[in-house]
Amino acid sequence: MSELQTKFDELLEKQRALKAEFQQTAQQLFKETTKVFFTENPGVKAIVWNQYTPYFNDGDTCEFSVNEPCFTNAEGDDLDDISWGEYEGDRDDIWAAEAWSINTGETLAPNSFGSTDSKSCYNFSNIITSAEMQDVMLAMFGDHVHVVATAEGFDVSEYSHD
Repeated sequence: MSELQTKFDELLEKQRALKAEFQQTAQQLFKETTKVFFTENPGVKAIVWNQYTPYFNDGDTCEFSVNEPCFTNAEGDDLDDISWGEYEGDRDDIWAAEAWSINTGETLAPNSFGSTDSKSCYNFSNIITSAEMQDVMLAMFGDHVHVVATAEGFDVSEYSHD
């Protein structure tokens, strides 16, 4: 039995090492992807999303997830007026939209996205919301957080939700 235990322990160690390597590689690739995204989409100044584990899920298991990101040309204090894919401030020159609405043109002002590639937005959204990236996003930014990605980096703040 001790030989089997040794083999099992070795297998578990390999799994831990592979998981650590995956985390490190995925985090680095995500940072590179974000830089390239902003370089290729100068019309987007920020990507905003929330990620958290719900407190209640109608009796189902509460599992961590990343919510649909919002792409916007808002900067600075105007980012505080971005909520659930919409800009709620007073400026007429600011837009905010989720990837699906940019991709399909289903927005209030479909021509206002400037230098923005809709496919890039859609792909970026798919990356961060995919089931395979949830552990990576949790490790990078944490649980119950609001994330703002810009060309300069990431700003993470606490997020309160029901």
